[in-house]
Amino acid sequence: MKKYLKLIPLLIILFVTISCDQYLVTQSNSSLTEGLAFSNLDFATKEVNSIYRDFTLNNMYDFYFTYYKSDNDVEFILGANDGSSNSLAHYSGTEGVSLLKSFWNTFYKAIERSNICIDNLPKSPIWEGTYSDDAKRLYGESVTLRAQLYYELICLWGDVPFVTKSAQAGDNFNLPKTDRDSIYEYLIKDLKDVEDLVPWMTTTQSAKRVSKGFVKGLRAKLALAYAGYSLRNKTFVTQRGRYWEAYYKIAHQECKEIIESNKHGLNPSYEGVFKKIHAYEQDLSYYEVLWEIPQARTYGGRLAYVIGMPFDINSGFGKGGGPVSTSPGYYYSFDTKDLRRNVTVELYNYGSTITPTKQQLVSPYVNWNICKWRKSWIVPSMGGDLKDNQFPGLDNPIMRYSDILLMYAESENQINGPTQPAMDALALVRKRAFPQAEWASKVTDYVSSVSASKESFFNAIVDERSWEFGGEMHRKNDLIRWNMLGTKIKKMKEDWVKMMNNDPTYTNINKVPNYLFWKYNTDGVTIEILNPDYQLPSTTITGYTRTTWSSLASAATIASIQTNIDRIANGYDQTKNNHLYPIQSDIIAASNGVLKNDQMP
Repeated sequence: MKKYLKLIPLLIILFVTISCDQYLVTQSNSSLTEGLAFSNLDFATKEVNSIYRDFTLNNMYDFYFTYYKSDNDVEFILGANDGSSNSLAHYSGTEGVSLLKSFWNTFYKAIERSNICIDNLPKSPIWEGTYSDDAKRLYGESVTLRAQLYYELICLWGDVPFVTKSAQAGDNFNLPKTDRDSIYEYLIKDLKDVEDLVPWMTTTQSAKRVSKGFVKGLRAKLALAYAGYSLRNKTFVTQRGRYWEAYYKIAHQECKEIIESNKHGLNPSYEGVFKKIHAYEQDLSYYEVLWEIPQARTYGGRLAYVIGMPFDINSGFGKGGGPVSTSPGYYYSFDTKDLRRNVTVELYNYGSTITPTKQQLVSPYVNWNICKWRKSWIVPSMGGDLKDNQFPGLDNPIMRYSDILLMYAESENQINGPTQPAMDALALVRKRAFPQAEWASKVTDYVSSVSASKESFFNAIVDERSWEFGGEMHRKNDLIRWNMLGTKIKKMKEDWVKMMNNDPTYTNINKVPNYLFWKYNTDGVTIEILNPDYQLPSTTITGYTRTTWSSLASAATIASIQTNIDRIANGYDQTKNNHLYPIQSDIIAASNGVLKNDQMP
């Protein structure tokens, strides 16, 4: 049977139950054969672009992943179990949840597209000659995108079916699972082989396509995931990859080479990183974002709509916000001088239905939101006729240079302890986070103090990644590989309750006001908060409104919030480490007994 480009993707039999005779149907409505599709650079580029497009299907990285990567100590869903997305967030999903099939479908469809490009580019007419460098770049991009897709599959399901060749008539599609260590080992070697085929971003001038820095950074990320902990299929044991120590060295070397290349840097303004994304601009001065998934305004990309600061639909900026919450404890965990705090979490939002909409204080006890994504930053605005549009089209930053610095600091500490290079990498991230006048105490002294031991430096990295990446949905996977997910969820819950009880054993109790004093500025819309993170002895202050704050909660309020937190804390069972998801029942049924849900206790 002649194979056409737009064939039914690999493992399609796992998406829909069909007869065995239909499994081998590979012809589609397309008349573009693979030979023609890779016959020239333009066609080949379009085929690789189709892999990128698949990353936006089902709003993969900013809608469903809002739930899949939630429920840790920084980002979580407070809504009740619903037999669908909320239940998946709360570690309570079952194999009947249809969203699981949608994701499985989307991932394997994109993997099949990647395999088609990987198989055909080396035998295409453009592989040698005038367009050789371009063809090899496309090949490197395809390999890298496939590695990213498999990484996400492993994070969701653990061991998964693994194939590196495009589907052919006569293939056996009932593929068993492959051990994730073997998958990681293959992908990490694969990425090494294509590193030099993809140019640096200083050459490509685009964060929307894979460049050399991201290839190397992804290789480091996969190596740390391999070296870290995860729940193992069938045994239900949480353990590291089999050669974990060697893979820390791989991560270390890749990050070291990126740093020493001087091809990427930190934007001096932390807020500026995200405001550029909201303005649909790329940072081509510092190249901080190593890769971002390109989205399309009004057509795709729900950042600021499903995750971010709440905005009423009549706010003038359009409807925004979403189900992802954080805790007051996360806000108060930041140093009061840390410039990242009020980018990531705010004490106000625009969620009021008051007309005209004004800023309003968040609840002192619940419904605190991640605010790194906010409709008021979008340029041009999405108010007016676009006020209810669900697709701001903000690109998803998958990796930033600060991630490289912190992965380097972590791996250097693991291998050699808190050496000067590890300290320097951590210090660079903190220098951007604090005004220069604070560097002596908040950078130099702080880094020196946490470098007293390997353990204390590691704990500092755990904290720093929390402050640096809040709302970017890295935290859950980080905590899993550190084997700290249950511990951190439990601490988040305990700190929240201690804060509401005004418990002096709560670490940051001195930052939490009993009363917040605030007023509207002369514009009548924006709020000035007098004491966001310290107590005032006064009971009244002229010109300011006094609001009871977080450390004076009633017993009923505390009980209600505990119920919300318990959906997270009780859904995740620390003794079982049940962070993996069930394979959807239709997929199980269609596999003819090959696949089983053996990855969950």
